[in-house]
Amino acid sequence: MIVIDVGNSNIVIGFCTKNKFNKIIRLNTEKKTNIAQKEINKFFKSNKKLINNLKDRTCILSSVVPSLNLIFKNTFQKNKFKFYVINPKKISFRDNINYNLNQIGCDRVANYAYAYSRKIKNCIIIDFGTATTFDVIKNNQYSGGLIFPGINLSMDTLLKNAELIKFSKISKSDQIVNNNTSASIQSGFYFGYLHAVNGILKQIIKENNFTPKVYITGGLGKIFRDKIIYQPIYKEYLTLEGIREIGNKHFYD
Repeated sequence: MIVIDVGNSNIVIGFCTKNKFNKIIRLNTEKKTNIAQKEINKFFKSNKKLINNLKDRTCILSSVVPSLNLIFKNTFQKNKFKFYVINPKKISFRDNINYNLNQIGCDRVANYAYAYSRKIKNCIIIDFGTATTFDVIKNNQYSGGLIFPGINLSMDTLLKNAELIKFSKISKSDQIVNNNTSASIQSGFYFGYLHAVNGILKQIIKENNFTPKVYITGGLGKIFRDKIIYQPIYKEYLTLEGIREIGNKHFYD
């Protein structure tokens, strides 16, 4: 089985055999369809042996970039794959999702599928992507969540609008007050997002009056995991694992 998570910034592709990932590939999301088609063709060519050795020729796609869905579908079907796109309105556990099914992203459905398939009764999943999202699962139900701009998106906006500020790598910072611009940007982004995340967690838990497990995912999640309250569990590819669960358990109608 191949599972694909198409986000606004990255495409993550996982090869699954016996419920384990043999290989995970990350590509930049290219929204120009002709270039995207070339990248997908290149993917098939460079991974030909691994693809040919797959016994389960099923592909499950989670995508928040609908303009690319047909390219993936045509290419995978051409290569003799059964192809499924996650559709929130057709997912078998949709009645457990307390959210507008016309608006919820497939990635957030996949995050819920991770918790749902493992019978995790109460949890909060924080996904550090193009947007930073919180998914709240209470009593096995998807209760909703919130979205605010992701770290890289905020950095790009700052660079675009502040002529004298140069790019600074987003990384963990040891102190909040600094005496040069590069370090000040690093600490501003690190502590700004850290305290935003911790404040939101406290508010969610207070409003819902529950004791959840906290999961964090996404590449930048790792730099925050030691400082986020409630001892979070870091799963870099949680969304991909959720997509795999949808494929394994045939949660799609």
